[in-house]
Amino acid sequence: MNVPVPEIVLLSGSLGEESKTNRIASWCALQCGPRASTTLFTGADLEFPFYRPHASDTAHAARRFLAALERADGVVIVSPTYHGTTSGLLKNALDYVNELAQAPQPYLDGRALGCVSVGLGEQGAASTLQTLRTVGHALRGWPTPMGVALSNSRTSMDEHGAPFDEHARAQLKVMLQQVLTLARLNARRRANATAAAPNTAGHPEPASAGGTR
Repeated sequence: MNVPVPEIVLLSGSLGEESKTNRIASWCALQCGPRASTTLFTGADLEFPFYRPHASDTAHAARRFLAALERADGVVIVSPTYHGTTSGLLKNALDYVNELAQAPQPYLDGRALGCVSVGLGEQGAASTLQTLRTVGHALRGWPTPMGVALSNSRTSMDEHGAPFDEHARAQLKVMLQQVLTLARLNARRRANATAAAPNTAGHPEPASAGGTR
């Protein structure tokens, strides 16, 4: 039996190309890489117009983002701390998830959600992490038991985005393992649902009793 490979989508809420937020998200993607298919959206990839519900002219970049989330088995969100909460850029992107209301798995339903905040101070990083978890619940996602708030010296990292702080690095790895564990279950469930779906190709629906339609 083929074991489906889970698809993990990672989101970074910072527009700074070399920001710590982007580097942490990239490092997380590398950690998932050997065990999953990953798609990383940096802040520049999430620079969408302000969300308008059910707009007919949804930007191409936003449609690509939504398609990736619809396929996702797990999601990792990394946000900078701006005045005690998530960046407006990231919140706007997450508002677009409302367009997945009619998807087979609506919103982020059934997906493991790993949350990471990056800030200068402990208080802001903690409140931002809580905000990410709250938004994840509202989108029907399952925030992992381990959430990671990085602040002060815990945000120092090497050129690959790996935190120097061993405890921070260990927390991130635990969080990612929790995302991957639940993502495998979701990938298997989706594969089973696809296999069980009736194949009607080549079998047209019979005509009605009257002989015409």
